[in-house]
Amino acid sequence: MKVDRDQGRLRISGNAMEARVLRHILDAIITNYRTPPDQMDPKAAAAWYSTRGCQTAGLSAEDTRDWLEQLHGYRSANLALLEDCAAQLARRAQGRRELRVPLDQAEALLTAFNDHRLLLAARHDIGQEEMDLPGLHALRKLSSERQLALFEIHFLAWLIGEMLRLIAPEAASWQASCAIAGEPTRASQINRQRIRTSPNPFFQSYTR
Repeated sequence: MKVDRDQGRLRISGNAMEARVLRHILDAIITNYRTPPDQMDPKAAAAWYSTRGCQTAGLSAEDTRDWLEQLHGYRSANLALLEDCAAQLARRAQGRRELRVPLDQAEALLTAFNDHRLLLAARHDIGQEEMDLPGLHALRKLSSERQLALFEIHFLAWLIGEMLRLIAPEAASWQASCAIAGEPTRASQINRQRIRTSPNPFFQSYTR
């Protein structure tokens, strides 16, 4: 997969298999962005809609509901962008598939990708220990669902880094793993690169 800029747009291109993985991720984000906070499973809701800050601030139940509605509305406002991205990847084309986003909307896409990483980490109990597992062989101790979640977390970490390199060079050294479990480690950085460059059996899990 490759990320570059072209005539005022961010372009993400990849082969059919890479496009299928990214479309699967976008479809999952769209579904979760549409879901009201009170209808999400508790672990996912805690990742996106934690009310601990409201409790600390002494907000009433009504004010807390209003705050959650505002957060949900913020995410829902990006549904049209995400649906367009998924539609672009769904188009049949020979050779590489492309996704193009205006630069002024790239930050919203990047945020959605990181939201998905946070949700996966919370839903599947993935922390730094899992992020640092040394290579694909070490993932065998995890369930198949946790393996796929970890694959997507690393895949999106690489993609977010490439996007930042183009839209916010001053943040190019940002390491996505710190958004999940403390400061990034050398092992998690290596794993992200390995998942991108090695023949990877996880790509075969996305058959749609």
